[in-house]
Amino acid sequence: MQVDAIKVQVNATKVQVNATKVQVDATKVQVNAIKVQVDATKVQVNATKVQVNNLCVHRRGKVFF
Repeated sequence: MQVDAIKVQVNATKVQVNATKVQVDATKVQVNAIKVQVDATKVQVNATKVQVNNLCVHRRGKVFF
């Protein structure tokens, strides 16, 4: 009876460990999604810089927007 109770406890612990692994994997996916978002934002910022540079008009050595 005691052995069976220990087996049940070990199995419950294994389930808990697996659930933790799933949670860690989900967190990794979330982190990767954030990295993709950050990269997309960087691309957007760079595109905006290019656009601003194209809007600059040089007059007598000065830059006007």
